[in-house]
Amino acid sequence: MSNKLEQVKLLLRGIRTDVEHYQQLRALLEEQRLCMIRRASEALLAVNARINMHYELLSNSTRERRETLLTLGVTADCTGISQVFSWLPVRQKDAAKGLWKQLEHLAENCKAFNEKNGELLTMQYEFVQAFLGTEPDFIYQR
Repeated sequence: MSNKLEQVKLLLRGIRTDVEHYQQLRALLEEQRLCMIRRASEALLAVNARINMHYELLSNSTRERRETLLTLGVTADCTGISQVFSWLPVRQKDAAKGLWKQLEHLAENCKAFNEKNGELLTMQYEFVQAFLGTEPDFIYQR
Protein backbone atom coordinates (compact mmCIF):
# COMPACT_ATOMS: atom_id res chain seq x y z
CA MET A 1 0.00 0.00 0.00
CA SER A 2 1.31 3.41 -0.91
CA ASN A 3 2.21 6.05 1.65
CA LYS A 4 -0.33 8.42 0.06
CA LEU A 5 -3.10 5.85 0.53
CA GLU A 6 -2.07 5.38 4.16
CA GLN A 7 -2.17 9.13 4.70
CA VAL A 8 -5.68 9.35 3.21
CA LYS A 9 -6.85 6.49 5.42
CA LEU A 10 -5.31 8.25 8.42
CA LEU A 11 -7.14 11.43 7.49
CA LEU A 12 -10.49 9.64 7.18
CA ARG A 13 -10.00 7.78 10.47
CA GLY A 14 -9.20 11.08 12.16
CA ILE A 15 -12.39 12.65 10.85
CA ARG A 16 -14.43 9.68 12.07
CA THR A 17 -12.77 9.87 15.49
CA ASP A 18 -13.41 13.62 15.70
CA VAL A 19 -17.11 13.06 15.00
CA GLU A 20 -17.20 10.73 18.01
CA HIS A 21 -15.29 13.21 20.17
CA TYR A 22 -17.59 16.08 19.21
CA GLN A 23 -20.64 13.95 20.00
CA GLN A 24 -19.18 13.24 23.43
CA LEU A 25 -18.25 16.91 23.87
CA ARG A 26 -21.82 17.95 23.07
CA ALA A 27 -23.12 15.68 25.83
CA LEU A 28 -20.53 17.07 28.24
CA LEU A 29 -21.53 20.64 27.40
CA GLU A 30 -25.13 19.76 28.22
CA GLU A 31 -23.97 18.22 31.49
CA GLN A 32 -21.92 21.35 32.20
CA ARG A 33 -25.00 23.53 31.71
CA LEU A 34 -27.03 21.39 34.12
CA CYS A 35 -24.26 21.57 36.71
CA MET A 36 -24.18 25.36 36.40
CA ILE A 37 -27.96 25.62 36.72
CA ARG A 38 -27.95 23.33 39.77
CA ARG A 39 -24.87 25.08 41.16
CA ALA A 40 -23.24 21.66 41.58
CA SER A 41 -19.68 22.92 41.87
CA GLU A 42 -17.97 19.55 42.50
CA ALA A 43 -19.71 17.93 39.55
CA LEU A 44 -18.96 21.00 37.44
CA LEU A 45 -15.24 20.71 38.17
CA ALA A 46 -15.28 17.07 37.06
CA VAL A 47 -17.20 17.87 33.88
CA ASN A 48 -14.89 20.78 33.09
CA ALA A 49 -11.87 18.45 33.38
CA ARG A 50 -13.47 16.03 30.91
CA ILE A 51 -14.34 18.89 28.56
CA ASN A 52 -10.74 20.13 28.66
CA MET A 53 -9.56 16.61 27.81
CA HIS A 54 -11.80 16.62 24.74
CA TYR A 55 -10.57 20.07 23.73
CA GLU A 56 -7.00 18.80 23.90
CA LEU A 57 -7.83 15.67 21.87
CA LEU A 58 -9.60 17.73 19.23
CA SER A 59 -6.78 20.27 19.11
CA ASN A 60 -4.22 17.50 18.60
CA SER A 61 -6.40 15.94 15.93
CA THR A 62 -6.68 19.25 14.09
CA ARG A 63 -2.92 19.65 14.16
CA GLU A 64 -2.44 16.09 12.84
CA ARG A 65 -5.01 16.66 10.09
CA ARG A 66 -3.22 19.83 8.98
CA GLU A 67 0.10 17.97 8.89
CA THR A 68 -1.45 15.10 6.94
CA LEU A 69 -2.98 17.44 4.38
CA LEU A 70 0.36 19.21 3.92
CA THR A 71 2.12 15.85 3.60
CA LEU A 72 -0.37 14.95 0.86
CA GLY A 73 0.61 18.14 -0.96
CA VAL A 74 -2.67 20.00 -0.57
CA THR A 75 -3.62 23.07 1.42
CA ALA A 76 -4.54 22.58 5.07
CA ASP A 77 -8.10 23.86 4.70
CA CYS A 78 -11.49 22.91 3.26
CA THR A 79 -10.11 23.18 -0.26
CA GLY A 80 -7.43 20.63 0.59
CA ILE A 81 -10.00 18.32 2.17
CA SER A 82 -12.15 18.57 -0.98
CA GLN A 83 -9.16 17.83 -3.14
CA VAL A 84 -8.32 14.70 -1.15
CA PHE A 85 -11.95 13.58 -1.30
CA SER A 86 -11.86 14.00 -5.09
CA TRP A 87 -9.21 11.26 -5.24
CA LEU A 88 -11.60 8.72 -3.75
CA PRO A 89 -13.97 6.43 -5.64
CA VAL A 90 -17.53 7.81 -5.82
CA ARG A 91 -18.95 5.73 -2.97
CA GLN A 92 -16.10 6.50 -0.58
CA LYS A 93 -16.08 10.15 -1.69
CA ASP A 94 -19.78 10.52 -0.87
CA ALA A 95 -19.29 8.84 2.52
CA ALA A 96 -16.28 11.05 3.31
CA LYS A 97 -18.15 14.22 2.32
CA GLY A 98 -21.07 13.20 4.52
CA LEU A 99 -18.75 12.52 7.43
CA TRP A 100 -17.02 15.88 6.92
CA LYS A 101 -20.37 17.72 6.85
CA GLN A 102 -21.35 15.92 10.05
CA LEU A 103 -18.07 16.99 11.67
CA GLU A 104 -18.59 20.61 10.62
CA HIS A 105 -22.16 20.57 11.94
CA LEU A 106 -21.11 19.05 15.28
CA ALA A 107 -18.27 21.56 15.68
CA GLU A 108 -20.63 24.49 15.03
CA ASN A 109 -23.22 22.99 17.38
CA CYS A 110 -20.66 22.58 20.17
CA LYS A 111 -19.38 26.11 19.62
CA ALA A 112 -22.91 27.52 19.91
CA PHE A 113 -23.66 25.45 23.00
CA ASN A 114 -20.39 26.53 24.60
CA GLU A 115 -21.26 30.17 23.94
CA LYS A 116 -24.68 29.66 25.57
CA ASN A 117 -22.95 28.14 28.60
CA GLY A 118 -20.66 31.17 28.74
CA GLU A 119 -23.68 33.48 28.69
CA LEU A 120 -25.26 31.52 31.54
CA LEU A 121 -22.05 31.71 33.54
CA THR A 122 -21.86 35.48 32.97
CA MET A 123 -25.47 35.93 34.06
CA GLN A 124 -24.87 33.88 37.21
CA TYR A 125 -21.75 35.88 38.00
CA GLU A 126 -23.59 39.17 37.56
CA PHE A 127 -26.43 37.94 39.75
CA VAL A 128 -24.04 36.91 42.52
CA GLN A 129 -22.21 40.25 42.31
CA ALA A 130 -25.50 42.14 42.60
CA PHE A 131 -26.80 39.86 45.37
CA LEU A 132 -23.65 40.20 47.44
CA GLY A 133 -23.59 43.94 46.97
CA THR A 134 -20.11 43.93 45.47
CA GLU A 135 -21.32 45.68 42.35
CA PRO A 136 -21.10 49.48 42.59
CA ASP A 137 -24.43 51.21 42.91
CA PHE A 138 -24.48 53.55 39.92
CA ILE A 139 -27.15 55.81 41.42
CA TYR A 140 -24.87 56.99 44.22
CA GLN A 141 -21.68 57.27 42.23
CA ARG A 142 -20.28 60.62 41.24
